[in-house]
Amino acid sequence: MRRLLITLVVLIGLLVVADRVAVTAAQRDVARRIQVDQHLQSQPDVKIGGFPFLTQLIGGTYDDVTVSVGDLTSGQLDISSLRVQLRGVHVSFGDVISQHISRVPVDRAAARVVLSYADLNDWLGASKGLRVEPAAGGQVRVTTGTNNDSNLGLSGTARPSVRGDSVVLTVAGSAEVEIPLSGLPFGMQLNAVKATQEGIIVSATANGLVLQP
Repeated sequence: MRRLLITLVVLIGLLVVADRVAVTAAQRDVARRIQVDQHLQSQPDVKIGGFPFLTQLIGGTYDDVTVSVGDLTSGQLDISSLRVQLRGVHVSFGDVISQHISRVPVDRAAARVVLSYADLNDWLGASKGLRVEPAAGGQVRVTTGTNNDSNLGLSGTARPSVRGDSVVLTVAGSAEVEIPLSGLPFGMQLNAVKATQEGIIVSATANGLVLQP
């Protein structure tokens, strides 16, 4: 009985090691394919959740894939971080083995975009002569640079909102400051935004997404 238990423990350990080796290789492959599919400057960081991985591989469905993208810009605006949660990623076992993967359907994708105040102020200062900083109650305070005659006197608090593919700051109930966020990976659609001490946090989603690596 003792020998049998030792054998079982060794087999389980080998399976766990094989599972972790397989998921590491899969994460590298997925990251490479996403970089090509989305034309990213650098390879994203990909984490495939759930244990064991091998059962997901055989079943062909991955329910928890996190993609973190760096070196991302929208026009001249640097995006501090973009984290995308993919749910229901479908790749058949046969396609993985053959490596003939032409399309990868994804049921749902939800993203968290962080616009830091430092990056926002670099862009706003250069393009509009403005500056933003966190204010109470989920708002930001917008102030005008001394060298910006076009927006002279523009100052006040604003609660960020979403309009199309832009974040809009309505200052003092009338003047608007538009921050475009077009061209996000995976064709993300903006749907919510809030101001925090960390920066302006934007939520975005994509349904019925199909990757074509």
